[in-house]
Amino acid sequence: MNDTPDEIHLTKLERILALGIVGCLLLATWESCSLLVTKYLVEWVKQNEFYHKRIVYYGVAFSVAIPVVILAARSSFSGGRFAATIIRALLWYGVILLLSAIAVFVFDCLPEVVAGFFGATVFAATIYFVQRKFFAGDRLRRIRLEGGRCLSCDSPLHRDAGFCSACGHRAGRNCPGCASPIRLADAFCWKCGRKVSPEQS
Repeated sequence: MNDTPDEIHLTKLERILALGIVGCLLLATWESCSLLVTKYLVEWVKQNEFYHKRIVYYGVAFSVAIPVVILAARSSFSGGRFAATIIRALLWYGVILLLSAIAVFVFDCLPEVVAGFFGATVFAATIYFVQRKFFAGDRLRRIRLEGGRCLSCDSPLHRDAGFCSACGHRAGRNCPGCASPIRLADAFCWKCGRKVSPEQS
């Protein structure tokens, strides 16, 4: 399995465990808000329960989610397999916490119909941003090439493969100097050392 910094494919078990981390962090966050409201800030909340309670919940959610999303997005695909898995879990946690806080805020402040349309727009915008940021075609092609994976189906490739054994897509080429097989992403020939231009598609 390839553990390059640019792309680490999580197994199903790793995804489940990462989702477990996300669930535990979300539970801890909302329980922390509940403790603040019912134990530590009781007197302040009683002064104006409707507004002060919401200030606590929204304040904690936004002040935690925004830094987590920013830091996790900047660190995405960096480090080893363990670090990359934890960073992805934190990114999911931050995004879900932010979206849930926005959704609750919208439904709390706006009429239900308007809130529904606004919420749908926010979720659509988030999907668009995530796809543009992390799953853009050029980025995926570059990551797959550098990771020794097929551009078409993302299957692992043998180092000397000219074509993908899973889908038949072109996967390699020959060095113009010595004709040795090289991958599309290679910048130098492994045999003669000649500089070649990596192909991006």
